[in-house]
Amino acid sequence: MLHSENTSKTPLSLKSEANFIRFLGLSLLIVFSILFCLIWPFWQVLQWFMQAVILWLLATNIILSKHLDLNRDSQQQASYPDLGWANRLTLFRGFLIAFTAGFAFLLDLSEKILLIPALSYLVAAIIDRIDGYIARITKHESLLGIKLDIEFDALGLLIAPLLAVWTGQIHWSYLSVSVAYYLFQGGLYWRNKQHKPIYQLPLNMSRRAVAGFQMGFLAVVLWPILAPPATTVAGFAFMLPLLGGFLIDWFIVSGRINLNKPPVSSFFKLADKATQQFILPFFRVCIFCFLFLLLIKTNAHSSLSSLINEITLPRAILLISLLFSALMVLLGILGRFFAIILSCLLCWLFLSYQMQSIDAILLTLVIWVMQFGTGKFSIWLWDDLWVHRYDGRCNDG
Repeated sequence: MLHSENTSKTPLSLKSEANFIRFLGLSLLIVFSILFCLIWPFWQVLQWFMQAVILWLLATNIILSKHLDLNRDSQQQASYPDLGWANRLTLFRGFLIAFTAGFAFLLDLSEKILLIPALSYLVAAIIDRIDGYIARITKHESLLGIKLDIEFDALGLLIAPLLAVWTGQIHWSYLSVSVAYYLFQGGLYWRNKQHKPIYQLPLNMSRRAVAGFQMGFLAVVLWPILAPPATTVAGFAFMLPLLGGFLIDWFIVSGRINLNKPPVSSFFKLADKATQQFILPFFRVCIFCFLFLLLIKTNAHSSLSSLINEITLPRAILLISLLFSALMVLLGILGRFFAIILSCLLCWLFLSYQMQSIDAILLTLVIWVMQFGTGKFSIWLWDDLWVHRYDGRCNDG
């Protein structure tokens, strides 16, 4: 009992560091506000400042103060005396998300101004990829790091879509992604209050990947380089798997789906087998065929027929890159990696080409292969293994 009391105490040095970080973030927002006064009207700067400050203070007061006692490797271990570099990086990610939130609902945002929140969210997404690694190499993995990572992931998926919808990059329905996590947590809280059972979720290797790709998508779509309708279609393609996953997870934790029953377990195993052996390989074939049809309809194909006489270097590079990326996806050679490249190239192509239904299907299939992999009959799955290792991390710093 004495050991339990000792491990529950939060060191004074830890509280001091948390307060310092909270004050430092507030100070930085004040500095940026002064700088923004050089390019914006005062009322616009004030709106940005209030939005960013409110979110930063809420995040640090609710998330950090409430869970500061989790700054330990396990419940049985004593608390670390400091936050550690991994948690500091995660908190910096939270600051960048609050910084990005300041731009939501601002009027008259030029493309040059939009580069600022796009860059800040991109850096936040990169930090999300490395903070867990920093925790492991510094031997400072903690329950607090896991909690901060989850909460800031959800917060990022709330703020970035709001800004993307406000700037017209994606459809408003993508905001369902923003509220899905909070509805899920609210449902768990309600079941707990009603003394209803909550069943444990099994380890799902694709769950983290799908959520991670959402952040990657938003980090790209916030840049005023790509535009609808390609970004709108991409938003739906990214949104549907995530919402479907939340729905299935809710059915599991609420007991509506019992994976311990042999028929249910067999169904999910059969569905996974069918996806890997048939559906994903079929997607790869469709991608290559649909791309070929697309090139026939566009100027990219005409550049192929006039290679000798009037070839232009940008068109040739685009054509070769599209075909090579599609071929790599078809063969299953680093399929996820080349699906990312192919999706970016298609969105770039659709800036000057009127999308049709088959083009929307093509882009959707590319994004789904990016998220779920290339399946069976793939030649080299190194990137698939890399994503699974990322998913399987226990402590995310």
